[in-house]
Amino acid sequence: MRLGCLAIVLVAALAAWWFREPILHSAARWFGPHSTKLPPVTDTAVGAPTPKALSSTQKKMDRLKQPSPPDSVVLSANEVAAMIGSGIDWSVRKSFDSLRVELLEGSVAVHCRLDTRVIPPGVLGPFAAFLNPMEPLRFAGPLAIERPGIARFKVQELSLRGMQFPGAMVIQLAQRVAGADSTGAVPLRVSPSFKDVAIHPTGIVLYRTARRKP
Repeated sequence: MRLGCLAIVLVAALAAWWFREPILHSAARWFGPHSTKLPPVTDTAVGAPTPKALSSTQKKMDRLKQPSPPDSVVLSANEVAAMIGSGIDWSVRKSFDSLRVELLEGSVAVHCRLDTRVIPPGVLGPFAAFLNPMEPLRFAGPLAIERPGIARFKVQELSLRGMQFPGAMVIQLAQRVAGADSTGAVPLRVSPSFKDVAIHPTGIVLYRTARRKP
């Protein structure tokens, strides 16, 4: 019996030593000092919602409704942030502070400071006790038009306090913090004037008609 217990202890000690770097790294993320800084707004890839950006976004979308409309319009990072910020349901949006949107190739990343009270304690287990009232949140994924007026933001990555969560927890947390459905998709209210989107680091292209898929 003693030999069996000793063997278990030795195996556990060896495992802890072997995986000490990822264990210490994860522990530092949760328990050590961390920055709550969000990515700074830039001229291209990172934007924040502003009244000016919201107004210019609406004007561009209105151009797609004209009698002789263009095939597409391009939104800047600030305009995309305004579109997403105004398109998320208010019951979700009110828990986001200092919203930022980062444009990637084929996907969008949303950064904010999250009111962590929206996360039930049982979701994060013992880690919940170490959360501050506001923590940096990042979630990212592709954006697609489901039907006129409704877009789906599919959350494929999610991190809180700099800690990246595995796929199984991404959907669960996305439901709690971003209002995602059972597939991890966040519904967004958008203008029905466009039917397709293409996401690039320099801007999002809104297409008046759906593109032919390759």
